[in-house]
Formats: sequence, structure tokens, C-alpha cells
Amino acid sequence: MTIPILETPRLVLRPLQLEDADQVQALFPHWEIVCFLNSAVPWPYPTDGAFTFFRDVALPAMARGDEWVWTIRPKSDPHRVIGSIGLKRSEEENRGFWLGLPWHGHGLMT
Repeated sequence: MTIPILETPRLVLRPLQLEDADQVQALFPHWEIVCFLNSAVPWPYPTDGAFTFFRDVALPAMARGDEWVWTIRPKSDPHRVIGSIGLKRSEEENRGFWLGLPWHGHGLMT
């Protein structure tokens, strides 16, 4: 199954790719983000945490059709990852999302 690219008036949601790991690693590991996520997210966040999570968990789950994960990008700069959103085939914890601190307070996830 191909995961579609989704768009809103201000954002582009692209399916997660391994190449996105460096941008996520630079943006994600802040306690103000991680504290609201699943307790399975390690803290302190490892220096290779994004790459390892993408390679070993997210991308295989996407390939199986068990999860759909998108990077969130501003339409004004579609190469920049500013967050992520994911959906899972699960009765519990079936969605998750986060947004980098510089983009909090801009009405993107109200």
C-alpha cells in the first residue's frame, strides 16, 4: 500500500523516510516534547534515536501496513521537517504526534 502525501493550506505531510532521521534527531529530543509521548520513548533520547526508530520500528511497520507515519513540513519550506504524526492499527494508543518547539504557538495543532 502506498501512503499518500497529504496537504493542508499551510502544511505538507509526507510519508516518513529514513533520510528524514537527521532532521528529526536535531529537532525532537527536548523534554518539552518527549514528556507528552508514549513511555516507550527513551529519555534521555539517544544520539541515534531517530535513525534507529525509523529503521527498526516505524519503516517496517509502515511496510507491513500496520502504521502510517508522516513528517510534517511547512508548505513554505517543504524540505524542512517540523514534526510528525502517525496512526496505528491498535485498539489503544492508535495515534501520536509531535511538533518541534520553534513551531509551537502557531496554530498548527490546535
